[in-house]
Amino acid sequence: MCGRFAVAQTRFERIEQVLATEFPERTPHYNIAPTQMIAAIRQSEDGDYVMEDCRWGLVPFWAKESKLPYSTFNARLETVETKPVFRAPFKSRRCLIPASGWLEWRTEDGKKLPHYFTSAGDEGLALAGLWDTWHAPDGFTLRSCTILVGPANELVSTVHDRMPLILPDSAYRTWLDPAAPLDTIRGLLQPFDADQLRGWAVTPAVNQARNDYPELLTPLA
Repeated sequence: MCGRFAVAQTRFERIEQVLATEFPERTPHYNIAPTQMIAAIRQSEDGDYVMEDCRWGLVPFWAKESKLPYSTFNARLETVETKPVFRAPFKSRRCLIPASGWLEWRTEDGKKLPHYFTSAGDEGLALAGLWDTWHAPDGFTLRSCTILVGPANELVSTVHDRMPLILPDSAYRTWLDPAAPLDTIRGLLQPFDADQLRGWAVTPAVNQARNDYPELLTPLA
């Protein structure tokens, strides 16, 4: 799963270069948790690429209220096309979620030890996401999103058996295209090469979501 991640950069030049679009700078955050507002990049109806703030935890357009009785901050690859909450967004409302890296926990001697995973070259990652828009009866509109997760690769599996689905830059435009054939979309969701990632243990202070500072991601001695 992916229950915490970080956006340590103010902008993601690699994504901007591939999409030929300049997005606003972001305020860095080092311990992002579900229900917080995060940046998501989608393709608008006129074909432009836009970055918007979305609540992490997808609320489908048909929900009666914004607080759901179940968790939707992750969508499992194996069931994303069958679960009603994710089925329609997977077909045509896909997004990129920029991240510097994410956190996973390994249980040792009854204790959960946090580890941070990031790109080998520190250039940032584009996580595969889905988005939806919910309209409240009083007119309030909520844009929300979720992160797709699949089986862990050989690096991440030393800590956890699941990991976010990371897209290579060659897949960005296709993933964001609402009209892309689903067979093509399915083909993009492959395990990310472990050689392009690195990871290390970090301080248990990340267990508290209120903590948000760069030192949280420093490797433990």
